[in-house]
Amino acid sequence: MRNLVLASLLAAPAAAQAQQSPRVVEVRLSSFAYAPEEIHLAAGQPVTLHLVNTGSGGHNFAAPEFFAAAGAASGPVANGKVEVGSHGAVDVTLTPAAGRYRLRCTHMMHSAMGMSGEIVVE
Repeated sequence: MRNLVLASLLAAPAAAQAQQSPRVVEVRLSSFAYAPEEIHLAAGQPVTLHLVNTGSGGHNFAAPEFFAAAGAASGPVANGKVEVGSHGAVDVTLTPAAGRYRLRCTHMMHSAMGMSGEIVVE
């Protein structure tokens, strides 16, 4: 019985830690699109956005309302956007708030050429 109690006490912190690890969602930025175009996240659940630029030019992941609603984010978020250089990758970890948020690349003409999407947090 003592060994069973000891084993359950040791397993509890590991299980709690596993639940707190953020889910990783990869978003590919290319010329001129996001994949996926519609990103689905769970409200209140930590997530790491792994932003991968597959294009030969720079792009960004601009969603000011999304980042403002989430509050603190770890990663290079400035003025509601994340710059991702050519063939680069950036991670941003945050806890999203419920809502629907516009996503677009703010580089000249990129959103007009189709580089836009939506973040849906339920």
